[in-house]
Amino acid sequence: MGPTYWLNKQEHRCSCGAPAEQCDFWRPVLTTMRNLDIINPTLPSYYLDAYATVLAQFSKLYGKDYQPIDTSKGIKHLKLLAASETIDAKALFLIRDVRSYASSQARLARSQPRKGLKKVKGHYWYQMMRWLSDNKKRESLLTDLALPFETVGYEPFCFNPTQTLDSVYNFLALPKTPSNESLGKSTHHVLFGNPMRNCETRKTEIRYDDRWFSETNYMLAAALIPTLMQYNQARVYACGQ
Repeated sequence: MGPTYWLNKQEHRCSCGAPAEQCDFWRPVLTTMRNLDIINPTLPSYYLDAYATVLAQFSKLYGKDYQPIDTSKGIKHLKLLAASETIDAKALFLIRDVRSYASSQARLARSQPRKGLKKVKGHYWYQMMRWLSDNKKRESLLTDLALPFETVGYEPFCFNPTQTLDSVYNFLALPKTPSNESLGKSTHHVLFGNPMRNCETRKTEIRYDDRWFSETNYMLAAALIPTLMQYNQARVYACGQ
């Protein structure tokens, strides 16, 4: 899905409310990528050129008073950022409580038609071990790349956003935002990836999916794998420590 695809997809809107073809941010980015033939992700220079185009438009549109935040969950571009001599990048390692993650992923897997070994994804223990393995790999990658990062617990952010954000601002060396600042005033251009990007209520308040509070399926796996719960406690609930 290259620049031309997004520019022609009128029904798909950026989180700012406009389709890519009318968005102040994405229209010039995608148009430049198309004009410069930055359309093939298999080419070695693709991510470097694409990222440079994004940052150039950000600087042009917002100047030096704003800092870009890349909310993507992928890790392909982390090596690029770490190796760059012109980008001063810092990472926020957002990690969700394993019980919440396992509940959500197992519920999703069970709602989908699966056969054979694929049914294992509907089990809590599988999702909990997957959570542990994936997060340790991400943490190791950030360490190996020597990329400055701060671990941020998703639950502390949802239930105590002021304290969590204060820690994040300190890490990023940014001025703190007043506690009464509305989320609805934030500026963002999320084109794809987040299914809730165009939900007006989700853009103005923090909502937490607490369905796992009333579930017990995760308890056996949690009891049998104490190191997993120790890692969960240390990473999710130790922001700023």
